[in-house]
Amino acid sequence: MAVAKNQDGSMKKDKGTGAGKELAIKDSRKEVARKSAAANKPNRIEHTKSFFRGVMNELKRVHWPTRKETMIYTAVVLVSVVFVAVLIWVFDIILGSAMGMLIK
Repeated sequence: MAVAKNQDGSMKKDKGTGAGKELAIKDSRKEVARKSAAANKPNRIEHTKSFFRGVMNELKRVHWPTRKETMIYTAVVLVSVVFVAVLIWVFDIILGSAMGMLIK
């Protein structure tokens, strides 16, 4: 005697061990699973709404800098860019002079 599990989770004793019964049970379970998956699948509009709700929730958690912090960060970036530009310019002058001496 075989024991089978019903869809509600209860156990059921099965008197027959025929392969036909087992295939029918497997097929019906697959069909139920397909139908429930199709019923639970959200449509595109609901999915889009859910996405934008999540985006808004994440934006609420972001630490937005104050005006003063933004000005400081901008100044740091500009000073860094000027420093690197001058550094590259100096190396260019030095290497250009060295190449000019080698060519002559």
